[in-house]
Amino acid sequence: AQRQIIAFNMVHRSGTEGWMGPLCVRPAYQGAGLGRRIVQEGIRWLQAQGATVIGLETMPRTVDNIGFYSRLGFVPGPLTITLTLDAALTDEQPVLYSRLSGLERDQLLPACRALTSALLPGTDYTREIELTHALTLGDTVVLGTVARPIGYAVCHTASLVEGRSRDELRVLKLVVPDRAEMPRMLDTLCTVARESGVSRLAVRLQMEYGDVYRLLIARGAQVRWTDLRMSLTGYEERVPPLGVVLSNWEI
Repeated sequence: AQRQIIAFNMVHRSGTEGWMGPLCVRPAYQGAGLGRRIVQEGIRWLQAQGATVIGLETMPRTVDNIGFYSRLGFVPGPLTITLTLDAALTDEQPVLYSRLSGLERDQLLPACRALTSALLPGTDYTREIELTHALTLGDTVVLGTVARPIGYAVCHTASLVEGRSRDELRVLKLVVPDRAEMPRMLDTLCTVARESGVSRLAVRLQMEYGDVYRLLIARGAQVRWTDLRMSLTGYEERVPPLGVVLSNWEI
């Protein structure tokens, strides 16, 4: 008999931060409990791996999805709002992971890990940095120096739809310990977007950061999309008392 996938749940872990998505069950097999089963298996795997945060994102108006995840222990939280800024050259000179030597990369990775862990202990995005480079999905933008970064952002330019041209630089992870550095980070990212040959920068912003939202709007950012963040009871997302940590739970 021909084997085929009838359901899947992508499970991700960045240190102690865990999340799931996308989830899919073939229509012919829906209603048999497969969705519940693979979500529960994802939860168990993340718990076994030591995750202290377990979450996912869904569209705010998909009431069936919200109800489904709620019955599995997930609770709705704040929105994630996708905003875009036009790509533009600025005076900032970006430091890019792809342009570093092997020795410099080896030096940067633990520095980025320490920067993130100082804000959210246990969270680690260095795997995303390495995979983004290895799979040529985009690049990691660094503020400061390789030895002493003061912020970084993991960004993708690869199209989300096969065959479609690249049109934006998407921020997947962003860590800035000092919020006063966010304007500089945005300038640098807009420059990288322009140099990458795309027309805009896309930031998926968790709405705990209202001041960053106001900054983006003041700079002329356009609101493009909304997602609802949900966290498993007892495994809620943490917000650092200082700085900004943005983490895309979509893909």
